[in-house]
Amino acid sequence: MRKKMYLLAGGPSDGDSTAVRLREALGGCGVEHPAAAYIGTASGDSRTFMRWFERPLKKAGAASLTMAPLVGRKADPEKAKRVLISSDVIFVSGGEVEDGMNGLSADIRALLRRLLEDGRLFIGLSAGTIMLGKAWPHWDDEDGRPEDAELFDCLGFAGEIFDTHAEAEGWPELKKAVSLSPEGFIGYGIPSGEMSVIDEDGVLIPNDRLVKCVNSGGRAVIY
Repeated sequence: MRKKMYLLAGGPSDGDSTAVRLREALGGCGVEHPAAAYIGTASGDSRTFMRWFERPLKKAGAASLTMAPLVGRKADPEKAKRVLISSDVIFVSGGEVEDGMNGLSADIRALLRRLLEDGRLFIGLSAGTIMLGKAWPHWDDEDGRPEDAELFDCLGFAGEIFDTHAEAEGWPELKKAVSLSPEGFIGYGIPSGEMSVIDEDGVLIPNDRLVKCVNSGGRAVIY
């Protein structure tokens, strides 16, 4: 019953491409004007941040965008569950990946997994895309040595590790995450304005616009 999952990079210089990608993603919902639930844990459930996405989502065809309040002063886990359950689409927004994952309790993660398997459409953008993937690197000290990083689990709705709109920096966090993964593991960079699609069986649909990063002997090699 799973639907395709849409993983967007977004980015500050992508022009209208994000709106085009959102329209394509919402088209996979099967509802003409779907109600979208908003997961904003990566930005502390910022209402201002949510409003940045409300207009393009509605322009793309969404009937509404409703916060699932999970963190901060207005956190209400029971209300968040109701919002998620009643939605047609779940939009996981950007910000800081680790903050985003820390804001999702075990029961919310389990609910999201159940909704995925029951056929709810998921869209990730920026940090939200990374959160829907397998894992991400953590440093105890942000200024620490690269070799001191370790992986933490993300939602794992896609089996790959993804990074987004980091082409100008050369994908350093993607490389670190892949280098900490098993031999032969493949991660992907999604450039600004591009999108990756996971099919109904949880398999990445090939896309030659993605940056491929492979663990080769403990080193991350970009193709």
